[in-house]
Amino acid sequence: MTSDKAIAHWTLDALAQVGMQRLIFSPGSRNTPLIIAGTAHPGIEHNTVLDERSAAFQAIGASLMTGNIVGVCCTSGSALANYYPAVLEAYYSKIPIVLITADRPVDRIGKGEGQTCEQTDFFDAHIGFSASFDESTTADEFKQVFEQLHHCLTVLREPVHINIHFDEPLYGQVESIESLEFQEYTVPKAKPVDLSPLNTCQKVAIVCGQLRPEDAAFVKYSGLISSSNATWFVDPLSGLLGEENCVNIDELVHHEFDGLLSFGGQWMSKFPKFHVRKLNLKVHIHHDPYQAWNVSDALSFISWRVSLQDLKSWSTCSFLKIEEKPLKIPDLPWSDALAIRAIIQSLSADDVLHLGNSSIPRYLSYFLHEGPVYCNRGVSGIDGTLSTAIGAARVSPEKNHVLIIGDQSFLYDSNGLMHLKDLDNLRVFVINNCVGEIFNWLPGTSQTSEAAQAVYANYQEVDIATLALAYDCRSEVVQNLSELKNAKSTLVEVLTVEGKNSEAFAALKKLN
Repeated sequence: MTSDKAIAHWTLDALAQVGMQRLIFSPGSRNTPLIIAGTAHPGIEHNTVLDERSAAFQAIGASLMTGNIVGVCCTSGSALANYYPAVLEAYYSKIPIVLITADRPVDRIGKGEGQTCEQTDFFDAHIGFSASFDESTTADEFKQVFEQLHHCLTVLREPVHINIHFDEPLYGQVESIESLEFQEYTVPKAKPVDLSPLNTCQKVAIVCGQLRPEDAAFVKYSGLISSSNATWFVDPLSGLLGEENCVNIDELVHHEFDGLLSFGGQWMSKFPKFHVRKLNLKVHIHHDPYQAWNVSDALSFISWRVSLQDLKSWSTCSFLKIEEKPLKIPDLPWSDALAIRAIIQSLSADDVLHLGNSSIPRYLSYFLHEGPVYCNRGVSGIDGTLSTAIGAARVSPEKNHVLIIGDQSFLYDSNGLMHLKDLDNLRVFVINNCVGEIFNWLPGTSQTSEAAQAVYANYQEVDIATLALAYDCRSEVVQNLSELKNAKSTLVEVLTVEGKNSEAFAALKKLN
């Protein structure tokens, strides 16, 4: 049986044909036709997540691990607003998730109905494509958006929003509804890459931002780095730090050049960005299949939206090459740094590492993990990190996943704990220093008033073990290196409030 509302069936059938294999529902009444049609669809797996914000980040995690399109579905009103943080992350990280939102009939909006707001084009500038349908939408009208839907999700890898106005009654069912047939969509061929504009530059730097693990693996094993005969200045989240001819991106500030060739996503550190902007570069070419930013404010900025595999040969320009310096980690006291180092060193190359935001990923400049690493750096928010890791672990039960997350990020996304107990392949380490530690690293905050500094710190004394118990999650608290190494629980609270956190990080920074 399926819903008697054809538009619900057509929507899910079209998305399944595009490649959506998983749909995450949040319970509601107005989205009942979609729930009936989705749970009955043979080509779509589904699960339920109460909190829409957590649901959308779980969709991001599932998409990151599988490379597939993942959908979320909610009722009307404020429900879809909770998707927005994940929409931002998906849009700027180019993760193909689909938001399917149910809505009141058009003629009832703005007339005092409950759970009602203006939902059409709700995500506006931060969505790749949006469409709104109702029960009068014909098959031909629906087919007209299919190509745009397909292109956005599979080529641009941007989130899509489908809003559907449903009339009551909502619970009607029929045996079946005839599926629509769509024209085969042809992916445009990539254009040949041309790096010749860099030949006008006297010296060209190569910079690599954040990469997906599969792209990092290609760069490592394809010989791309060695064939360039250049030093690559790489972001810690590129997966390339530690490779021969690769140095930390912060090293870029010690060199001058007039051309720049960049790959991948965003740069975590702001100092290289400030540096390249001061150089008034002649040419900046960015090579990435999905997005491009003129980070350098170069006079000439050129974007090649093709994959790394399409880079067949190098330009004859003069690339910057420097001598690599060995990285010697000093002895560290009990601190966030020592704890994170111990956790990463305990992992195998097959383990999937997830990182919270703020201070946590910055430690990857010093402690390397050979396996895949994920971190929500699209807009670098602290929201949704736990849920992203849960979504990733759920769809890849054959892999072991580890999340290292700060206390502030963990508490912000604590609703994700509802689903942690269902997974036996994800361990969560909460680095709990009871404050927003990154603000202790910023020189400007120390010059503000005590009242302002208290806002930055956001000191908290939440009993994380009790919080975990409320969600039936097995947890334990560790307060030194020995206890950390012997911890066995699913959730491990690493208490570092008495640790020398700022001092340890300052010692690491002196290595650059």
